[in-house]
Order: sequence, then C-alpha cells, then structure tokens
Amino acid sequence: MRRAEHRIVLPRIDDLQEMNVMLAERLEEWAHAYKAEGKAEGKAEGKTEGEALALQKLLRKRFGAVPADVLAKIAGASLEQLDTWLDQVLDARSLDDLFGPTTH
Repeated sequence: MRRAEHRIVLPRIDDLQEMNVMLAERLEEWAHAYKAEGKAEGKAEGKTEGEALALQKLLRKRFGAVPADVLAKIAGASLEQLDTWLDQVLDARSLDDLFGPTTH
C-alpha cells in the first residue's frame, strides 16, 4: 500500500532514457540516505548497550548480585537515564538509592 508521505511528484519527462536516468539518481540518493540512517541508529544502539553493560558491571562490583528487576530497568532505559545512573553509581549507598525499592 502506498502511504501519502511516500508519494513523490515526478517532473514531466519526454523520453524513457531521461526517466531511467532520473530514477537511477533518485534510487542512489535513497540508498545513501538509508545507509546513513542505519549507521546512526546502529551507533546509538551500540552506545546504549555499552553503557548498560558498564553500569551492570559497576553495580556487581559495588553491590554484588544485581536483581532481575534492576536488570530489566537497565535493559529498558534510555541513554540519558543510563548516563544519570552511571553518574550516581559511585555515590549511591544501595541499589535502592539508584532504582527505588527493588526485590533482593
């Protein structure tokens, strides 16, 4: 199904060769845009995953075993939230200081 946001307005074309060149150029533009978008998403996901793993390691070193509910919070957290927890982990006296009441 075509979506309204994916519609393009094609210019008037007098021959098929002109249409072929125009479509080839357009497809190349789309491919580059798609590739750049994928790289940016991959970098963001990688950074989030790396920070989550670093936080888990610090928590284990500092507090011992990390409960499943805390691991679930970490797995669902945004990059901004992970940064906040990483900034606070060394000053926290307990997991509850960082994450609120947890099941131990």
